[in-house]
Amino acid sequence: MKTVLKSGPYDRAGPIWRIDGMYVRTIIAILLFTGVALAQGSLPPPKDGTTIYVVKPGDSLWRISGKFFGNPLFWPRLWEINPNIDNPNKIYPGDVISLKPEQPVLPVVKVEPKAHKVTFDDIEPPPPVFYYSRGGSEGFISSGQWEHMGTILTSEPPKILLGTGDIVYTNIGTKNGASTGDRYTIFRTSKPITHPISGNRVGYKVAVLGELEIIEVLGKRKSTAVITEAYQEIMRGARVRPEETFVKEVVMKKGVQRVDGFIVDNKNNVELSGSGDVVYLDVGKRNSVVPGNVFSIYTSPRKSWDPDAGKNVVIPGALVGKIVVLEVGDTTSTGVIIESSRQIQNGNIVSLDI
Repeated sequence: MKTVLKSGPYDRAGPIWRIDGMYVRTIIAILLFTGVALAQGSLPPPKDGTTIYVVKPGDSLWRISGKFFGNPLFWPRLWEINPNIDNPNKIYPGDVISLKPEQPVLPVVKVEPKAHKVTFDDIEPPPPVFYYSRGGSEGFISSGQWEHMGTILTSEPPKILLGTGDIVYTNIGTKNGASTGDRYTIFRTSKPITHPISGNRVGYKVAVLGELEIIEVLGKRKSTAVITEAYQEIMRGARVRPEETFVKEVVMKKGVQRVDGFIVDNKNNVELSGSGDVVYLDVGKRNSVVPGNVFSIYTSPRKSWDPDAGKNVVIPGALVGKIVVLEVGDTTSTGVIIESSRQIQNGNIVSLDI
């Protein structure tokens, strides 16, 4: 059906147009009356049950009314039940609008970020890491004889002292499940170590001498190998066992409880030790010691005659150095002296830093 637009009679407001016989002014009047009626009436329930709406970019009360109430002419009522809106033409993204008269409107709290000047004092530094370049060579004290799998029999050509790159023969073979490429730790176990203070047996000192790799398996109890790393002099008769993993760096950390002990021996079999030397302590896992713990070293307390008191008095030990723990056994630990103000002796007291 074709719509016909015709000019009708004039009045003070101008011509009255007709669309298919209906006066336009009449239609406009009806629409205005309907809008006023809607604006003065109560809001219907929102179409999808929504009771709270957060304004989005491009929204207006007109558009929101059309979306939730099916008619944009409800916008005056929507404005009326939202007294927090000062100007109906100015609503902003993030504003919260109630779609029900009884629904309380929660205020929108806009928090402006405060600038904070970051200084080096605000940054907690990472814990220090101690790196021991000869990690693996420090050795340790074992409570018993360290079990071995085989022995270096000789070398090619024959030598008294062996080092990195030397070809050796071992009594490791198919009987041990050995195959080409297997790696082994070379070590030597000393005679039993006795405590310098109590005289009790502490264990056996294990010296880690180096590492080797199987080149060829020659039989049940025979193979050729190459020494890939030599930490100390290696001789015929040195023991071997499957490769052990030793740490080269530890994160230094404080202890959780007080632990006191003694230096019972050192790696180099000397009377006096200093910075960089490896020493062994008589405390371990049973004392809650872990790698990275730091011990302070003290001289032994001594007695001195006090003429005023007429008797001997005890002079406390002096702080002479620091040790960082690398490896921990059940009852013993291996550490490196990282500070020393004088020479360190077996029998010096150690106390865990907490």
